[in-house]
Amino acid sequence: MIQVIELTKAYGSTRAVSELTFDVNPGQVTGFLGHNGAGKSTTMRMILGLHKPTSGKALINGVLKRDLRNPMREVGAMLDAAEVQGGRSAFDHLHALAYAGGIERRRVAQVLEQVGLAGAARKRISGFSHGMRQRLGIAAVLLGDPGVIILDEPVNGLDPDGIRWLRKLLRSLAAEGRTVLLSSHLMTEMSLTADRLVIIERGRLIEDTTVAELLARFRSDVLVRSPHADRLTQVLQAAGATVRPAEGELLVTGLSASAIGDLAYANGCAVHELAPRHASLEEAFIEITQ
Repeated sequence: MIQVIELTKAYGSTRAVSELTFDVNPGQVTGFLGHNGAGKSTTMRMILGLHKPTSGKALINGVLKRDLRNPMREVGAMLDAAEVQGGRSAFDHLHALAYAGGIERRRVAQVLEQVGLAGAARKRISGFSHGMRQRLGIAAVLLGDPGVIILDEPVNGLDPDGIRWLRKLLRSLAAEGRTVLLSSHLMTEMSLTADRLVIIERGRLIEDTTVAELLARFRSDVLVRSPHADRLTQVLQAAGATVRPAEGELLVTGLSASAIGDLAYANGCAVHELAPRHASLEEAFIEITQ
């Protein structure tokens, strides 16, 4: 697991991260959210030992990153997929990493197949698209078969098929009991991928909750379409609901969809559509960060 404990990073009088504390647990995909400049990348770099904290600490499996005995077999991370030598082939790039980490050569072919780059294994990275570089970076993350995975904006450059592939991959890794920390600005994708959310703003923690718990706190109503809208409105208001007409539809709060359906049936009102609605993750994120 990952433990972030009272983590602070200051640059002169400016605090990029301030007394940040949260856990990233195994068996879940944890989404790490915040506006640009909120401190996400700085936090990830401190977790990985690339930046020294001003105070506090970040632990991977109970120790600092530098104290891991077999770091590539315990944690895999991708912060910038562009940080590779373009003159090397994909195979040679991964083979060099495997050699440095004491990982068997056959693992290189396995991860290239896993990320869909087997056919480009001998091609120079300089000719890769941005999406292919992202896949190569993910292959490097998986090389040591680590239990902890940290990814900063991994969907950048991926096409819709690639995004869907990555979502399935991350969820399957979490299902195997691995710890996955993922940052992204794509809120719709995060809502489909993450189990838990850690949200920071100006370097401080403002939310540590599940996706479902967060969305349940924001706007929730039921969309109703009925040819008997006027009569149904009176029935629902008499039952204590708030009803707002909207372009031939009714937006109802204060009653569940099943209760609305029962009242409509009991009062002879036909219903053509009955759809519970919740705030999107993007709407919830904007509201709480404002």
